[in-house]
Amino acid sequence: MSVTSKIKILFVDDEVIMLQGLSRSLRSMRDEWDCEFAGSGKEALSILSEKDFDLVVSDMRMPEMDGAELLTKVKRNYPETMRFVLSGQAEERVFLRSLGSMHQFLAKPCDFEVLKDAVNRGVSLRSYLNSNVEIKRLLLGINSLPSLPILYCQLMDELVSSDSSLESIGEIIAQDIGMTSKILQVANSGFFGYSQKVSSPVHAVQILGIDLIQNLVLTYEVFSKLGEFKSGKIFIDRIWKHSVAVAAIAMLLAREEGSGQETQNFSFTAGLLHEIGKIILILNYPDKFKEFLELKLRNQDRANHDLEEEVFGFSHAKIGAYLVGLWGLPDPIVEAILFHETPAECSTSRLSPLTFLHVANAFEGEDIVGENSDIPLKIDQDYLEKAGLTHRISKWAEQYKGNCEEIDLNKL
Repeated sequence: MSVTSKIKILFVDDEVIMLQGLSRSLRSMRDEWDCEFAGSGKEALSILSEKDFDLVVSDMRMPEMDGAELLTKVKRNYPETMRFVLSGQAEERVFLRSLGSMHQFLAKPCDFEVLKDAVNRGVSLRSYLNSNVEIKRLLLGINSLPSLPILYCQLMDELVSSDSSLESIGEIIAQDIGMTSKILQVANSGFFGYSQKVSSPVHAVQILGIDLIQNLVLTYEVFSKLGEFKSGKIFIDRIWKHSVAVAAIAMLLAREEGSGQETQNFSFTAGLLHEIGKIILILNYPDKFKEFLELKLRNQDRANHDLEEEVFGFSHAKIGAYLVGLWGLPDPIVEAILFHETPAECSTSRLSPLTFLHVANAFEGEDIVGENSDIPLKIDQDYLEKAGLTHRISKWAEQYKGNCEEIDLNKL
């Protein structure tokens, strides 16, 4: 889709009154959105066979073919199309069954601005992937990210334990990239009617409860264990350790700066998820990733994101931001992931989770603990100067040195 073309959306609902109301409310968007309407899943598939759409928005409870079945077929036959649910009182089992086929769940009645923001956000993030159809199809087809086997097994054991608790389950999930990304997608869906964005895996577990978590994991298998593969295992392990450390550092910096609990949570979660794009590259493009590593060895003075753009046509930051944005994770997390290596490209320069993630990632990526350590080269000092934070770098470095050997996620 070009930058200037309209967003093409197909709305599907068996209630004629609902479609008529949508049509009226969407008139104000006619210069930006090209909308069509279908009264059934069968009619929607007929329209899709003749036209391309950027997004399908379907009701869940429909006769003959419900929303989950429709979106499953859309996913299989039209892999470049985003898939949203806009539904009212759906049963929990129906919602859980739809998790593998939908990207976001919006609850009826849905405020028009909520719908507008969700649509525009999802489409705008696609522009960062340029015109690469292959990667868009790949990302639109991802249901979940693999979890580390040891943490996956720990969670399984905890869920079947007679004395499991929300706290213990949350602590396990908060250590894993794959589990965190998926549990936040579920908790931030409109199905649960929570008015505020859920910013941490521990908070998500508290909202969902043990019974639903057990259903998600044991019955619907929304988490997957990382399979055995040789070429990328060492890099996956490094990414996990790096991400956990960055998450802890980012949260500590936010806390030391007096930021509120929500900003601390956003900083932690963004830190944990900031490398998910790299995991996707390793698992799906192992040969190109090897090419990237070889190029990096020959060009150590060049930034990673520049080399990734050269090899893949996009950076891991753009891939990660697109996926978490598509899944409906909060904007501060999406923004921090997207710009964590290039913060100056962000339209704002306020103190934010992006700031803490950028600095934490730079600290953890370079050895600044020794006696001759300086400010990490990866820190964008122009960005910090614009934000009026240059004077804080040395203080942050001291805090990092004092805490880097004592990071314990269970104490954060």
